[in-house]
Amino acid sequence: MNTIWRTFFGIRDNIEDIRGPANLSEDACGNLVHSLVRLGYLSSIATSLDGRSFITHEQLTKDIFLQLEKRQGRVSLLDLPKVLNAQLSDIQECVQELIRSKPTTLLQVQDELLQAEYLDTMVSQLNEELARQGYFSIMESCRKFKFNIDFMRQFLKDRVGRAISGQWDTVDRGLVVSPSFLEKEKMALLKALSDLKEPTSLQSLRSMNVVQSQLFYGLCDLLSKESGVRNTLPGVFKGTNEQGQFEPSSYEQQQTEWIETFFKDNGFIELGAVRKRGIIDPKAYLRSNHPSALILETHAVKDSIWSIVDASVEDAISNLSWIDVKPLLPTPFTKDDISSLLRQLPSLMEPTSRIVISPEQDPSMTGFGGGLPQETFVIHDSIVVTSGQLQKCLMKMGPLLDRSLENLVSWRLSFGDNQQLCGQDDQDDYEPYFAGQGNSHSSLKGFVEHAMSALDSLKKNNSHHTKASLQGGRKKDGPNNKRIQDFLTIQDIKKEVERLEPDFDPALINMIAKVLNGDLIQNLRDRNRSIVLDQVQGEEKDEEIEAKNTSGNKAVSSAIASLSKRIELSSQGIDVFEDDSARNSLSKYLLQSLSVELLDLVTLYTANLNKAASSASELAETLKLVNQSFMKYHCQADVTPSSNTAQVPFSLSAEEASLLVELVPQKVSDTLKKMRRSTAGSGKQKNLTEYLGLWSSLRKDLGFELNTTATDQLNDSLFLAEHMKGLRKVLQEITSSIDHALMLHIVALIAFQKWTGHMLHASGKYVPRVIRQLRVSIEMSSGDSTAKEQLDVLEKALEAILSNVKQQQLHSSEGQDPSNKQMEIDRLLKDTRNLGLSLSSPIL
Repeated sequence: MNTIWRTFFGIRDNIEDIRGPANLSEDACGNLVHSLVRLGYLSSIATSLDGRSFITHEQLTKDIFLQLEKRQGRVSLLDLPKVLNAQLSDIQECVQELIRSKPTTLLQVQDELLQAEYLDTMVSQLNEELARQGYFSIMESCRKFKFNIDFMRQFLKDRVGRAISGQWDTVDRGLVVSPSFLEKEKMALLKALSDLKEPTSLQSLRSMNVVQSQLFYGLCDLLSKESGVRNTLPGVFKGTNEQGQFEPSSYEQQQTEWIETFFKDNGFIELGAVRKRGIIDPKAYLRSNHPSALILETHAVKDSIWSIVDASVEDAISNLSWIDVKPLLPTPFTKDDISSLLRQLPSLMEPTSRIVISPEQDPSMTGFGGGLPQETFVIHDSIVVTSGQLQKCLMKMGPLLDRSLENLVSWRLSFGDNQQLCGQDDQDDYEPYFAGQGNSHSSLKGFVEHAMSALDSLKKNNSHHTKASLQGGRKKDGPNNKRIQDFLTIQDIKKEVERLEPDFDPALINMIAKVLNGDLIQNLRDRNRSIVLDQVQGEEKDEEIEAKNTSGNKAVSSAIASLSKRIELSSQGIDVFEDDSARNSLSKYLLQSLSVELLDLVTLYTANLNKAASSASELAETLKLVNQSFMKYHCQADVTPSSNTAQVPFSLSAEEASLLVELVPQKVSDTLKKMRRSTAGSGKQKNLTEYLGLWSSLRKDLGFELNTTATDQLNDSLFLAEHMKGLRKVLQEITSSIDHALMLHIVALIAFQKWTGHMLHASGKYVPRVIRQLRVSIEMSSGDSTAKEQLDVLEKALEAILSNVKQQQLHSSEGQDPSNKQMEIDRLLKDTRNLGLSLSSPIL
């Protein structure tokens, strides 16, 4: 007690004051109790909301139970603090203790405390609702009892089928239905289904409100499952929910009877009609019920029909003849149906080598394919023709060939020699489509496929020769200009076949004419060639011209390759310069010199690729003159091969360039014009970059395969070495006492390539800039003392040359002799020349 007193009131002077009664205020008493609770001297005490009153946990528990009784076994914990005048934490502590002590009678759902009796009340209410309505849903129960759906789902899961006399719906798992109500609804649905006479969608049935809408799909599922066991359903469900439908058994039986009756009476049936009668897979149904029937693309056909067709085809094959099967088939059959039928006929599936064309069968076949295996082809989807039939027709074309050759000889005697017969020896253009004579022709596979494309190929060839004739200034249909095909046309062959075989189908006649055309033209060409004597001279002349053109274009491509490499490597040398002004100026010089020369050569090269340029025209004449000019330039370059001499570069005049561009394709022409605009621009480095990009793109578009030379095959390092070798040769040929500036120019280029690793294309006016850049580059690098001393020589030589020029101008005006400093200048120039020779000497 003394300890408690000292804790709250301190030490009293008189010990008797502690033993006597003490008068405390209300606040002091409250503080005292709070402190005793905090210090642990008082336990199981709860504090009121205002902190002025206290209640034991035991009494608080009794008050909570009292509230549960007043509120039918369900109370919100959030309402109790105000009702019981207690802290929520104290109430929650009591509630947790209650739940631990009585887990079977109390439970907490979120912020609510429930008694087991309340849950029993819920079960009773739900059973009453089942008895009254026959079903209820989880969502409706959540709204009714004001519980969340998770608790409600678990609550029903534990009780449906036990305390709650119902069952879950098979489709809607959020629905509980009573067995009696479910049976009642099921019988009502069965009755409605029994009244149906035709397939009806489940969605339409549901809208009839025959049964409770929420139970409808579950009942359908239940009936479908029971039908598999008891066979009580008057039909079948196809699909589920909104996509499903019910098909009555009577309807299915009627449709099946209709299919079988139609197929039996007609011998064929359309697959679409079978599908409309409710058969999901018509092909599988017909294969299962009619194994001997053939299933086509859109129809099925019984053996009573296709066996007749097969026998007719077999007869045609045996007789080396042909047949059109379309009249033997029902009219609704499509082309695809007929093609599918023919592919499945046994007579066409068996090997046809069992039938051999022999001289005993037909003596006329001895000279052409005698003894070869028989082959059969299908044309125009319904016509079956044998290779024997085609060869028979070919053997009957002798009179037609004789008449055609007569006309050809008559024309030759009247209008000219064989050179006027266009395409006489163009065998590649008119290759026979049935090539080979006698036993050398071992197989005819693919024969008809090639033959059917013969007419199209001949039309293209005709167009090609007509165009060539027009460009050469000849008239297309003049009497002096004929082709072999003009003496034996497709129409001539058609008429002959029609005359010989009047019973042939028009489609068969067209096919035979296309097939025989190549062989007949070849035969006529061979006969004509036997009487042609003057052919060799013209062919040799054409070959000579072609070889000359090829040689010229090789030279152009070689020059393009060399120039392209020089421009590429020189552009890398420009990048060494740090001064933007120097880079732009050097780029402009490169664009207006080497780049223009390359552009002119590319224009000439692409113009030469145009085959039409060989015709007589202003463009062709210009191209010929430019080629002669280039060959003359090329021959001069061969005499003086150094690329660094003062030889005038090859160039086109503006008029020549404009004319030649018209000979190249539009896409290439557009690129060439853009490249030429780049060379004529402001001369900045971006113009050079654009030029190089266009050139790279043009090479890809043209698929440039330039003729390789020794220069083309060099890599960059070897090309630079060759360039250095050329500079050294030029330097050796220069007289230092005369060509001061040229000698310094060449030495500066040698030093630049030696010290930077890049070649440079620059004129003499750029020598001061080159030397300044070399000074910067050497100082930024390792600072080699030897290089600096060598650079000092170049700078002194440049200063001496510039000073000498000024003095010559001054003394010339004053009439004085400038020879007093000549010895010093000669010594510097000699040192400079020796420096150039030393830097350019090859490393052994």
